Amino acid sequence: MNIIELVKQIISEFPQISALNKGVDVDFNEADSGCCGLYPTGDQLIKEDILGNQDRTHNFVLYAVFDGFNDYQRLANSTFLLDLVYWLEHAANGQSIEVTIDEQIVTGKLTKLSGANGMLYGYQEGTLSGQVTYQLQIYAQYHLESEELL
Repeated sequence: MNIIELVKQIISEFPQISALNKGVDVDFNEADSGCCGLYPTGDQLIKEDILGNQDRTHNFVLYAVFDGFNDYQRLANSTFLLDLVYWLEHAANGQSIEVTIDEQIVTGKLTKLSGANGMLYGYQEGTLSGQVTYQLQIYAQYHLESEELL
C-alpha cells in the first residue's frame, strides 16, 4: 500500500467519518453534502543520512462538503475537522507502506500524521444558505530504510 492509499484508509477509519456518508475519494469529490475528496499535492525528501535512509513527507488537501445553513452547522463542521486532526495525530502507528523507486519496491513506515489550516473554503451556490466546502491540509511523514534502496 502506498502513502496515498494508507492515508485514505486511515481517514476512512476515523470514527466520525459517517458524517461524510459518501466516503473518501482520491482526486475527486462531488458537490453534495457528505462528500469528501483527498487530494495529494506532492512528496518531498526531508532528509537523507550518510547511509541513505530517507525521511519524507507527503502533503494532501482534504475537501469535505457539509451543510452550512446556520452557525450550529458551521460550528459542527469546524469541530469535525478539529476532531479529525486530533485523531490523525494519534493514528500513525508505524504502519507499513510501499514505494517504487527505480522500478524497485521499497518498504517504509509511517511515522507521523498531522493536519493544519482546517477552514471554510468555499460556498457551493455562492451563499452560506446551502452546502459549503471545508479544507484541511494533511501531512504524512514516513521513513525509508537504505538497505532496501541499494
